[in-house]
Amino acid sequence: MANRTVGPVTGAAAGAAALTTIIFWILTGFGIDAPGEVQGAVTTLLVIIAGWLVPSKEPGEHAAE
Repeated sequence: MANRTVGPVTGAAAGAAALTTIIFWILTGFGIDAPGEVQGAVTTLLVIIAGWLVPSKEPGEHAAE
């Protein structure tokens, strides 16, 4: 079985998605509600930004190869 790991870009994207969920949950506590479509759009944008900002592993360092 291959030794599979989560790369830095995937981890950053997943973290951004989780962070968005937490931010909107906190905002709901302050009485600020956003439609699901807005939450989805913000999540998508943050995932793209996180994936773009975090450098990927150098070629040859992938455990799954």
